[in-house]
Amino acid sequence: MNKFKKSLFLITLLCIALVFTACSNSGGKDADKEGVMATVNGKPIMQKDYDDALAYYKDYVEYQLGEDAWETETPRGTYKEIYEEYVWDEMTKSLLLLDAAEKEGIKASEEEVQHSLENFKINFENDEEYKSFMEQRGITEDFIIQELTKEILINNYITSKIDSLNPNNEELKNLFEEMKLNVLIKASHILVDTEEEAVKIVERINKGEDFGDLAKELSIDTASGANGGDLDYFKYTDMVKPFSEAAFALEIGEVSQPVQSDFGYHIIKLTDKIVDEETTVESEKEKLIQYYKLNKYEDLLEQLKNDAVIVKN
Repeated sequence: MNKFKKSLFLITLLCIALVFTACSNSGGKDADKEGVMATVNGKPIMQKDYDDALAYYKDYVEYQLGEDAWETETPRGTYKEIYEEYVWDEMTKSLLLLDAAEKEGIKASEEEVQHSLENFKINFENDEEYKSFMEQRGITEDFIIQELTKEILINNYITSKIDSLNPNNEELKNLFEEMKLNVLIKASHILVDTEEEAVKIVERINKGEDFGDLAKELSIDTASGANGGDLDYFKYTDMVKPFSEAAFALEIGEVSQPVQSDFGYHIIKLTDKIVDEETTVESEKEKLIQYYKLNKYEDLLEQLKNDAVIVKN
């Protein structure tokens, strides 16, 4: 297995093993409290599992971006801060879903487990590499099967809750209009770290300074900044929601007030808009159904979080 493939595979393993490892010690009140960083509905998240997961991501980031990348600042914080939040979210989400699956008596068939194990083994060039992988990490195939089974239980639970849901015509129409699937726009933006910076840039634009020149000078999105902030044409779903909501509400030539997203603060200028009359609810029906189910999945997660007892030590 080459180094790059191995790095990607470690992230895959992280998702099916380390993220779910917290469930392995789910002894409720009888669980050993030493090393427990949090509990989710009584199931522990172990500090070691969290630290191990974070270490894998650190290795991956540094392999991709260089040895000092872990502490590098981005508009969303350092990579370390981003992945600390991500690993926590993934661990709690996995425990919430697994807990719900167990409470509803969701099962994993032998065929499903065997198929999942075979897909897992595809990541290795041969049996020797697979055995070496387990030996290096002090795990057995039974452990891998256990973690894969948890993943199947979660997937089967989600399927049982979401797959049978189908939107009616009114819901499809509303979703089509909300997502503006028949509209394509072209916009430019200037991205900065703080609201104060963004407000000052808007003031300079309002006084007549050129948007493109300011983007080249000040935008921390250097790729688009080099082109005067130009992002070319995009759909509503191509960008993060706060950005799309603001951009699609503009008139051609209009410049937005500062818009906050996970990346920082944007000043957006709409430069073109195309409405495709041939794109309709019917032509986009399958896509709309998928978006509808994704929204329902997010609603399900939110409900599980609201009903959960999560205690950080």
